[in-house]
Amino acid sequence: MTTALRRLGNAGAAYRDPLAAVDWQAADPDRPWLPLSMANLAGVVDGVPLSRELMIRFSRSEFARLCAAGLWLEGLLISRVTARGFLAHETDEARIMLQEVREESGHGLLFLEMIERAGLSGVRLLGSTALLTWVAHRLDSDDAAFWAMVFVGESVTDTFAVRALKDSEASDTLCPVARQVLALHHRDEARHIAAARVLLEQRVAHMTWLDRLVFARTLGFLLNRFLAATLFPTPASLRALGIPDPAAAARRARACPERRRIAAACAQPSLDLLACTGLIGGVPVATL
Repeated sequence: MTTALRRLGNAGAAYRDPLAAVDWQAADPDRPWLPLSMANLAGVVDGVPLSRELMIRFSRSEFARLCAAGLWLEGLLISRVTARGFLAHETDEARIMLQEVREESGHGLLFLEMIERAGLSGVRLLGSTALLTWVAHRLDSDDAAFWAMVFVGESVTDTFAVRALKDSEASDTLCPVARQVLALHHRDEARHIAAARVLLEQRVAHMTWLDRLVFARTLGFLLNRFLAATLFPTPASLRALGIPDPAAAARRARACPERRRIAAACAQPSLDLLACTGLIGGVPVATL
């Protein structure tokens, strides 16, 4: 495990500010920020013509929500891994965590920029996160449960971003700036996910059978709350688009079978990994 962490640390040794890496001059206001197949208002709005202009604006809103989710998750990660300093960690672990703090801070600045460019600063883009935040602040970064939740959170949002990149490859329709942001974040996030997996596997062996059972039972509930908060539009985000009765539209989005299928598909890779580690082996975890 130490060898794996050292290899990941070496891969993240060089740092480039993502804000400086993006070609902001390449912004194209006539292109969506997410594939329109993933930013689809069909079945969500009632009596509103689905013009291309509205769909492009909605794609920006959906992209901004992904950025808001990143800001929230990365803020929680930074607060927990820095809570007690790094002297108690082995050198390779401390290096990984410090690299993540550095990179997640850069991602946060990048996400703030994109939310502002979408014209959605101050808009509540995420669903309720109060309970999830409360739980996160009570997890210990030395425990398997903490790194399992980090792995799930990072994996779900990264899987969504990778899907967006792949779905747009053939037609090359995405705004170049949005594509760059997705690609830059995925580059770092793939390494973060790998590190979370290594740190999780190091700690799972110390969990009792009862600890694993309680975690698996709790995970289903928390995962549903996480998906609902991060992968579905909020009334406030729909109101910002001028959608009539945004609360009803948000409920229809939450019930949309295609949206629920995408959310479940984004969660599945992380569940498969947790099952492989034995953390949730033999315990079904329902999503949505």
